[in-house]
Amino acid sequence: MRCSVAARWWAENEKRRRHWDTTQHYYNAFLSLSSRTGELPDRQEVVSLAGGRQSTFYTVSGPNALHSLLARYQGALPGLAALYPAPNVAAWLGHETAVWAYWPHRTGWLRSIDGDRDRAARALLFVLADFAAGWQGLMRASGGRPPMCAVEDFAIVLGRGASPETLYGLLARLLTSVAAAPGMPPEAAADSAERELDGLLRRMNGTAAQARLAEAIETVRNDPTISGPRLAEIGKMLRSAGEMLLTDPGRETGADSPVV
Repeated sequence: MRCSVAARWWAENEKRRRHWDTTQHYYNAFLSLSSRTGELPDRQEVVSLAGGRQSTFYTVSGPNALHSLLARYQGALPGLAALYPAPNVAAWLGHETAVWAYWPHRTGWLRSIDGDRDRAARALLFVLADFAAGWQGLMRASGGRPPMCAVEDFAIVLGRGASPETLYGLLARLLTSVAAAPGMPPEAAADSAERELDGLLRRMNGTAAQARLAEAIETVRNDPTISGPRLAEIGKMLRSAGEMLLTDPGRETGADSPVV
């Protein structure tokens, strides 16, 4: 997790103290304005509240900013970045403000997980729901999109070849549930997302197990030292494993790999 796109970006920014302080003034301005109205503020409003200048604003937000997180995602995870359209610099700032506001929740989540991938993923659902419940104006202004770093983290903890862009929808639907029922406890919204996650895990586990079974079959077929009765015996075992996967595709979980 320390090597994610967002984690590296955050760590590098903390070393650029002066620029980072300036950037956070603009994040805080966007957060304050969106919390009041639930709408995307315009550039001038953000600059005015931050007490900055237009020229400074363009150094912290937009495609030409000095250290833009969205630009990094466009380079490293373009499929995910494409889900965060930024038709103007205010929208661009909004996507990054969501990451900045979410970061304390992310830090708490990281401290709470113990290396079990599935439990970490379930905990992330609750943490994200809790964040969204507390910052509903920001979430509306950001189009109901989960913070980019949360989607990246979700893909990392799930592993099994899951891509952030394929997992984005589950987290976006979680935020939609939170927005639709402002008084709903975060754990209730997370429960619904957990049920969707259960189905996703079954499919992912089944696909991974099928791939391992196919690899085992190919290995046996190409091993000249296996023949006769032994080959027949192994064939029965593999056939039995295949039938088991068809009836219970999530049986082989492979979920014990620790979160890195």
